Amino acid sequence: MAFAEPLELGADWAKPDGKAPDAVVMLLHGGGQTPEEMGSLAMGLGCPDVRYILPRAPDGSWYPKSFLEPFEDNQPQVNEAIAHVSSLLETIRGKGIALDRILLGGFAEGACILSEFLVRNPKSYGGLMILTGGLMDHTAIGKRPGSGLLAVPTYVSGSENGEEVPVQRIRDTIRTLQAGGALIRSHIFTERPFLISDEEKVEMRKLILEAIAAAEP
Repeated sequence: MAFAEPLELGADWAKPDGKAPDAVVMLLHGGGQTPEEMGSLAMGLGCPDVRYILPRAPDGSWYPKSFLEPFEDNQPQVNEAIAHVSSLLETIRGKGIALDRILLGGFAEGACILSEFLVRNPKSYGGLMILTGGLMDHTAIGKRPGSGLLAVPTYVSGSENGEEVPVQRIRDTIRTLQAGGALIRSHIFTERPFLISDEEKVEMRKLILEAIAAAEP
């Protein structure tokens, strides 16, 4: 797949005092969504001095079929999307941003791609936000993805009535990330439309601000 440049919003890469943003947050949109929609959400979180990187999936989707289909049926798009996330992360690091000031998040398809990225690239990120998504490759479920996620604050959400993303797959993803050391804060709603709720936005903001406060000076 060919990927367009991501949408970038928020704080400048260099603030007036010459310092970098307090944090950089990459958010992957869901299937059928746009970076602009994620950008509106991001700017509404009310986190000052944060740069947002909002990747764009070709034709609005990160992969062609349901994430519950056999993993191979969504290839090579999944691996290409993971490589794209990795490339964007390296670009952010190249600007001198420490890992503990980088947060990664995604909704629906974006959360599924992020989950797959994390089991392949477990590192000491500033925080993780997996919103209504989970691991696609069932062979990775429950396996320890190294120890690189040790103590990484992670927010995972989902819904008991979610047909697109069954709650058991979300719980399996939580279990897998915990095996890698992630500190999970989860919210499984009894009933919730297929969207990012106000409660989830509150948790996202909290995670970002906590990561900024905890980052090395």
